[in-house]
Amino acid sequence: MGSKNRRKFVSWSRLKKSFVYASNGIVYTLKHEQNFRVHLTVGAVIFILAQVLRIPLEKQAILAVVIGGVLALELINTAIEHVVDLMIDTYDERAKIIKDTAAGAVFIFSATAVIVGILILLPYIIALFSR
Repeated sequence: MGSKNRRKFVSWSRLKKSFVYASNGIVYTLKHEQNFRVHLTVGAVIFILAQVLRIPLEKQAILAVVIGGVLALELINTAIEHVVDLMIDTYDERAKIIKDTAAGAVFIFSATAVIVGILILLPYIIALFSR
């Protein structure tokens, strides 16, 4: 059976638009969400520190994944907060639970990222000062 959707498999115009929309969401969150800016700044510092300490590439990849995960979850959290605010005009305990739970997901992954960062970076920092 043929598909009713006769669009090209790859539409460069649609692909470009999707990147623009995604970029708009990231820029909005960067401008309006303090926690996103904090996570981005800490992530950049950790990445620079990994370069200075000459952390092996495999371990830097792990750091990149957890930093990217925190930033992605922060974007999702922002989207959830805006959807809830759009749907609810007055205070609602269920809306609070939804928003708090989404923030809790960011917190748990952020704490995990800190633990991963410590496990990866601490031996190199200790070695640096042990010389």
